[in-house]
Amino acid sequence: MNLFLRKTLDRSKPNRRDFMVQSTCSTLGITSVVNTLSQLQLASTAAAATGPTDVKALVCIFLAGGNDSNNLLIPNGAGTPARNEYELSRGVPIYAGGPGGVAIPLADIAAAGTSLAPTNLVTESWEPSAGYLNNNVAVHPACANLKALFDSGDLAFVTNVGTLTSPDVTRANFLDSLPTKPPQLFSHSDQVLQWQSSIPDQPFTSGWGGRIADLLAPTENLSSAGLAMGVSIAGVNSYQVGVNEQPFVLSTAGAQTLAGFGTNYANALVNPSLKPFVSTLNGGYDPLVDTNYKVTGTGTTNTQEGWRLRALERVMAMNHANLFDQSFQATAKNARMTEGVVADTLAFTSQPTGTNRVLDEWFTAAFGGNAGTANNDFANQLKMVARLIIGNYALLQGGTSKGNNRQTFFVQLGGFDTHASQIAVNANNTVNTGAGQYSLLWTLSRAIKGFYDSIINHPLGGATLWNKTLGFTCSDFNRTFTPNKVDASGGSDHGWGGHAFVLGGAVKGRKIFGTFPELTVNGGIDCTGSRGRWIPSTSVDQYAAKVAQWIGVPAGATMNGIFPNLTRFDPPANLDFIDYSVT
Repeated sequence: MNLFLRKTLDRSKPNRRDFMVQSTCSTLGITSVVNTLSQLQLASTAAAATGPTDVKALVCIFLAGGNDSNNLLIPNGAGTPARNEYELSRGVPIYAGGPGGVAIPLADIAAAGTSLAPTNLVTESWEPSAGYLNNNVAVHPACANLKALFDSGDLAFVTNVGTLTSPDVTRANFLDSLPTKPPQLFSHSDQVLQWQSSIPDQPFTSGWGGRIADLLAPTENLSSAGLAMGVSIAGVNSYQVGVNEQPFVLSTAGAQTLAGFGTNYANALVNPSLKPFVSTLNGGYDPLVDTNYKVTGTGTTNTQEGWRLRALERVMAMNHANLFDQSFQATAKNARMTEGVVADTLAFTSQPTGTNRVLDEWFTAAFGGNAGTANNDFANQLKMVARLIIGNYALLQGGTSKGNNRQTFFVQLGGFDTHASQIAVNANNTVNTGAGQYSLLWTLSRAIKGFYDSIINHPLGGATLWNKTLGFTCSDFNRTFTPNKVDASGGSDHGWGGHAFVLGGAVKGRKIFGTFPELTVNGGIDCTGSRGRWIPSTSVDQYAAKVAQWIGVPAGATMNGIFPNLTRFDPPANLDFIDYSVT
């Protein structure tokens, strides 16, 4: 095989050769690339021979704008070195009797009851030095529901993660040309792209979620009547862009049908439950030969809608010599096919009562019983993901030929670019919990509780399905440790390494992983200046590789094909946050 021979000169359609060449040549060499391709082919052959045997859903939760995770996972031990540095550099807000700043007061943590009790056997495995935090941390007062998941063993934190191109970056060499650093640090657009591609030092071609789909979809998702492996409920993103596989973008309202053909195509089709472009064995019909259209006879069996839909779907079914026509036709055809699949999947969570009941009760309860508050965009994104996970599982358990064994989802909560009023204060000098970072984390925490409760408690879900679900957070970057102003209008600016969390039945919960940063401003791992921008101790590659292994990417050369920079970093000592034996 000529590794560099393309089937087409169209650079907008990279093929699997491109993926392997671009993502591994620079780090593995051409021989290793060939070996990696061979291993991928062998793995695919084995999977195709045995067939998929389990179900897994991966959910990327992106906190857009750069979440200040210095206030997500907080030093909580009064008098410990970490808490002393935290209060000195962040500044205790004026409303709490301090000189001003963005630190979360100990009294607020105590009132909310959000202190954590990590069960790491050796606390020094995550603390930068013995006794630095004294194993005493808390989550933000708005995150009581995250604490509950942590305490139940369903959530863990991974500390000081960020984009890196080399493991040897220090404060002393940060301004030098070597070792290399990710380009355009502290830039929103660049860091979002680098988080979602995992390859900061190369032009963007694909996201790491998309590359996972390229590898797994052909062998794990064998149904011709299934969704794309990647589904975004938050619009277009880079994370799910693959070389061959592309995400399906869905709104919180579900799939939209073509207009002008009646409700669910009832005015155009004899049997609207049948799906076009799908074999009759899978409940479908062929537009070129089928008689499912209302185009014969009289009255209700002969309608203008029937004639128009048949013409449209026959155009979709035809082959086209022109590449532009072919691409346009494929997009329209995929949308028409997918809307039916989505409808079938969502039907399992569409009824007010019974086995197929809606998820509203669990999300409403998570938001304190207020249905109006629960009806926010982010909660609705996670609700749609939960519906698709539950419905897909039900399709597979029902013995149908529909459904996917591997799914990836993308949701996003925006607004974290808190340059101003990060801790909003009311006129009576109390915290405004409905604004600033407090409001964002409150929404995040409660929506995640609704997501967890709905999967665990739905008649078609349960602990088994939760074991097959893994969520993980990402954000543009952390924020500066020091505030830009000390009064109530102050906030924080663009930083670097920050904390993430993972949740799911396979997560080794109630633990903290990675290495918590030493909070020394103008020294230590503050990369430059005196604002507290932490050099990451864990790279995106290392963090993401653990997630990728859970969904089915084998360690070794195959993993290095997905994350071509991974071999630059030594195996991490404290990043074992998933129990891969849980199924």
